[in-house]
Amino acid sequence: TIMDGETLEPKQIVSTRGMTVDKQEYHPEPRVAAIIASHEWPEFIVNVKETGKVMLVNYQDIKNLTITTIDAAPFLHDGGWDSTHRYFMT
Repeated sequence: TIMDGETLEPKQIVSTRGMTVDKQEYHPEPRVAAIIASHEWPEFIVNVKETGKVMLVNYQDIKNLTITTIDAAPFLHDGGWDSTHRYFMT
């Protein structure tokens, strides 16, 4: 959920539902391991554990979010930026 910073009113809800990496079973509520803000772009990086997905959520236009999904390894955990803030490692 993307919320208004002052009122905490929900502005947009983004689903993380999907198929699990290992058994390809539908998972209605996969856990989010990390949400990290980009230092360069109006974008959040979201690690979704059970689905093994990394979501790049561009929030420049809150009403029309652009989401790029990248397949990754199962059991994603937290991550962090390299010293240049150009690369995110998870």
